[in-house]
Amino acid sequence: MTATLPPLEPPFGQRDPHGMAALVDGIPEQIEQALARTRATPWQMPTHTPDLIAFGGMGGSAIAGELTAATYADQLPRPWLVVRDYRWPACVSKDSLAVLSSNSGNTEETLALEAQARERGVPCVAMSSGGELTERAKAGGYHLQRVPGGLPPRAALFHAWVPVSGIPAALGWAANPESEWREAVSVAREYRDNLGVDAPESRNPAKQLARMLLGRRVIVYSAPGGPAAVGTRWRQQLNENAKVLAHSAAVPEQNHNEIVGWQVASDATRAVSIVLLQDREDSAESTLRLRLAAEYAVRQGATVHAVTSDGESRIARLASLVQFGDYVSLYLALAGGVDPTDITSIDDFKRRLAEASKTR
Repeated sequence: MTATLPPLEPPFGQRDPHGMAALVDGIPEQIEQALARTRATPWQMPTHTPDLIAFGGMGGSAIAGELTAATYADQLPRPWLVVRDYRWPACVSKDSLAVLSSNSGNTEETLALEAQARERGVPCVAMSSGGELTERAKAGGYHLQRVPGGLPPRAALFHAWVPVSGIPAALGWAANPESEWREAVSVAREYRDNLGVDAPESRNPAKQLARMLLGRRVIVYSAPGGPAAVGTRWRQQLNENAKVLAHSAAVPEQNHNEIVGWQVASDATRAVSIVLLQDREDSAESTLRLRLAAEYAVRQGATVHAVTSDGESRIARLASLVQFGDYVSLYLALAGGVDPTDITSIDDFKRRLAEASKTR
């Protein structure tokens, strides 16, 4: 069966008409470019110490905030909230700091958050490639961190994650992460050699995993914290690049509810492939729970595949898991014969939403 499927070797031609493969292969350079921009334009923070960070964004513009929150969860002296909504929770006040993230600068929900922040007198900083958010930052006189335009937001993660990871340092809450990102560049280059588009499937674990996931429902399980944030990224990339429904969850919460969904073996459970994201900082309790949950799923007919992080520093390890997932989602798209860049469903939804809003 596998011999009849499309080869996962370049050139990809019309299977990748917009060049997503090149964008994923360019992750090491993306990190280096982001480091250079962040050094040239450091964050300009309000003079007061905020009582919390409220990071507002959607989709590929929000995940940098979630990854940063998870990376520094054991160091931050104040809460870091990631808000994917039109409205801030009541705790976001003039004593807080709002970080507004929109790759295009025109994300409806993020602009609504910006307007509400101004109404409440919440100090703001922003990150965007242009658009309305950029104009509002200029008019409001608050710091704007520029990211390159013209890229799908999901393919520009490191352009955002690198500067956002520097916010805790800018506030004096954590050490400068540049050395960890330097290690991440080294790991990313090694990963490109082993997982990249030019590495043949016979020795490429990402291509091999994509082949095994083709036609199956994918569920990503992990420990809480950083791996869970990466699990969200895997889910989003499988959705947008590969055009498949995917799900992510973390132990121990998974063991208290979702595991019951595996209780009855069926055609549905036998059609599932589980990807376990593993990191050396996973607690012994989480490691055991993941193993037992995976064993239970196997008994119900699922297949299980493990992906383990590489690197010494926390950022490098999490970045390695992100990069692996980006490659898997790319290859799953190519094996399934879908354009990894196309997001017609999102564009269509926005059109229908605009039409429905006019009639309200």
